Amino acid sequence: MNKTCKFLSLILILCLNQGLVKAIQPVERTVGKLRISIDPRMELLSTVQLLSNYPMINRDTPYSKDILNYFKSFSSQEAVVMTDGVLWEHAFVFDAPVTFMMHLSQPPGLEIQYPISDGLLLKRSGGIDNLEQYRKSIKQFAEISDFKTFWDGKQSFYNQILDITISEIPEIDLVKTLEDYFNETKENYNVVIAPAFIGGYGIEVPDADGNKNVYACLSATLMKDNIPYLSTNSLIGYVWHEFGHPFVNPLSDQYVDKISASEGLFEPIKDMMSRQAYSQWLICVNEHIVRAIGVRLRELHFDSQIVKTRLEFELNNHFIYIEPFIEKLREFEKQRDEKNITFSEFYPELLTVLDSLQKK
Repeated sequence: MNKTCKFLSLILILCLNQGLVKAIQPVERTVGKLRISIDPRMELLSTVQLLSNYPMINRDTPYSKDILNYFKSFSSQEAVVMTDGVLWEHAFVFDAPVTFMMHLSQPPGLEIQYPISDGLLLKRSGGIDNLEQYRKSIKQFAEISDFKTFWDGKQSFYNQILDITISEIPEIDLVKTLEDYFNETKENYNVVIAPAFIGGYGIEVPDADGNKNVYACLSATLMKDNIPYLSTNSLIGYVWHEFGHPFVNPLSDQYVDKISASEGLFEPIKDMMSRQAYSQWLICVNEHIVRAIGVRLRELHFDSQIVKTRLEFELNNHFIYIEPFIEKLREFEKQRDEKNITFSEFYPELLTVLDSLQKK
């Protein structure tokens, strides 16, 4: 075989090998409009965070310990160093890294599949250059550490998580009740269970066609035979809360000036809110509204004791303005039922609660 043929053969082999590198696929189930999955991007992010000093991650579960044992020799990789360094310095924490990962394709490619236009995300990372370097470093981490082999070895574990969680889905249609309340819809609803996470994050990522993909990326702290899962109560709380954010947060972004004008209301609760990761007034207002909607949904679909318990929970967590929002939401519900208005149309009126509170 001459040199030209050898060269062409080598090129052909490389191309074939490249074509054989397939994206790692989520383990998933679909129930109505609800898609429940274990996502490789979240498990890869969890792995990097576990190896770093990142505090908002659960290191105490058997699964987390498996990750630490398997990947411990890769703790000096750039993705881990960036998590502790430049990204931590810019407050790239909580929902920010989760949102960023959801803009990427599945590993090993991890290419940007949806444009990153979120100004807050860029600010919290220190800019697009930091995000691009982080993307490259996570991709490199996945390749060097052979993340796929770990993922493949956990398939049975991931399927068990989903099997138990699916069995806990309540009879009430959680998505329909939410859409009926807002009088609006989203393209899809994705529950992503991340066993090593602490808490949950509700995010919205627009795709290339402008469709709004909404995600609730959630921890699973309950155990059944050492398998973490989401209980019925967890599903109700998480779905209504985290999927409430994609309806509310984009509206708040449109009324930043209006909300900022009432920032004096933040002072009495600023320290307590910051401890719960709500360190900005805009975020705090979003939380008040989403939690107020959660109380109203419980009033509409469950008994009074459940409602009372939930309201006490919110007040004990220093959401001191929640009751005026609840009362204003009753006005929205009346207009929605009588005039078919949407939550988006009513939102400016909802913000008048802030004016009333300032006057008091």
